[in-house]
Amino acid sequence: MKSFAALTFLLALATASPVEVMPRDEGALEKRDTEIVYLSNCKHVVSCCPPLAETHTSHIFYYANSASSQNGNAPSNDNQCTVSGDNYAWWENGSPHCSFPTGVTFTAHIDADAQSRPLYSWAGWGSNGYKNWNCYKDNGRQLFTTSGPEWSETCTSVYYCIPQ
Repeated sequence: MKSFAALTFLLALATASPVEVMPRDEGALEKRDTEIVYLSNCKHVVSCCPPLAETHTSHIFYYANSASSQNGNAPSNDNQCTVSGDNYAWWENGSPHCSFPTGVTFTAHIDADAQSRPLYSWAGWGSNGYKNWNCYKDNGRQLFTTSGPEWSETCTSVYYCIPQ
């Protein structure tokens, strides 16, 4: 009886019609995607003239959809603002903020102990005057690098924020 069942299954498998697979709608992911803000530290290196010059700055970057932030591209100039132009910002236990060229100001409120928390855990919140955002500890990954003939700037993510 078992061999008859196995033979019936194999026969059904051999004569089955393939199931039509619907093509993936590439736009579907973007329709579900959300905007994202990064609290970022950047290292600027000038390599042309000894001694090697290195400066540190902190910025807030806005991407209209998070998928755009995953490919190493810098956001447009309208979506960048500087929190600290002379050293890394102290993101925790304060209210670091900056105003984008569009006039929108983003203010972050990161908990004092946020850097001691596990990666991707809730770290605080932010606001742009229009909506509130939940902020999470990031892994320090590189967002993008820009460069010229004798300089480069690499920006990494300290925290990321998504709309509540």
